Amino acid sequence: MITRIDVSKIEASRETQEAIMNMKFNINFDGVKVNKEDVDVAFTFTAVYETGTSPSDAKQVGKLTIAGNVISKEAKKDADDIKSTWESKKTLPLNFAEDVINILNFECGARGTLVAYSIGFVAPLPISRAKLQEGANSQSSVS
Repeated sequence: MITRIDVSKIEASRETQEAIMNMKFNINFDGVKVNKEDVDVAFTFTAVYETGTSPSDAKQVGKLTIAGNVISKEAKKDADDIKSTWESKKTLPLNFAEDVINILNFECGARGTLVAYSIGFVAPLPISRAKLQEGANSQSSVS
């Protein structure tokens, strides 16, 4: 169960005053520490704002980055699974990853809104809830 989110860094930059036509979101898991039932996932959330009407003419207008840690209390078996999956694949088990991604989409969208507005961006709010699936070649995909 996720118990808190600690934000350690927020950065925003705007390179041009061109109209924003698109946003791209990315969440990186930067590291995982497991101590008994306590799980600490370091993350970086990025929203890239673009102009242009198609991918071929897209140009970055600016970027919002939020970094921190997701703190969770898990059953010992689940914590051990998280640790072993991270150590062997540098990823998280699908169910846990889905929970972390969805809470980060909500939290970073909410926390990033004031920062985004202060430099003339729209709120960094992903529209849909992430649902992860095991894909071919044992890689996960977001739908």
